[in-house]
Amino acid sequence: MQLILLEKIANLGNLGDKVKVKAGYSRNYLLPYGKATADLVAFEERRVELEKAAADKKSSAKNRAAQLAELEVTITATAGAEGKLFGSIGTHDIADALTASGVEVQKREIRLPSGTIRNLGEFNVAVHLHAEVEAIVRVVVVAA
Repeated sequence: MQLILLEKIANLGNLGDKVKVKAGYSRNYLLPYGKATADLVAFEERRVELEKAAADKKSSAKNRAAQLAELEVTITATAGAEGKLFGSIGTHDIADALTASGVEVQKREIRLPSGTIRNLGEFNVAVHLHAEVEAIVRVVVVAA
């Protein structure tokens, strides 16, 4: 199925690209969430507006990334004698700590490629703010 993208989508294309996707992907994800359209005329009428909105989102993400780059978050958790946590620190805990420190971050924006944090120490956590903008935040886990 041929569609025109209304925003940048990772591993698929940029705003305004004509892409060929499977029918299920377009029917279940791209069209219902407003990420693509099949109407070329309507897209060309809205193109300037969509490009401006995309530029605004990107600049907002860059501003948030600059705020996050300066930030170091300390999370306290109960741990054993060997430095192993009783439980783990996940994306929800990190998002709450970042929001409490003054920068609004959602749980889905935090990337933990090696899984949850299960030990005491310092960790670099990636925060994916936009398709082209990612920030690294230092998270320090200390014993309670």
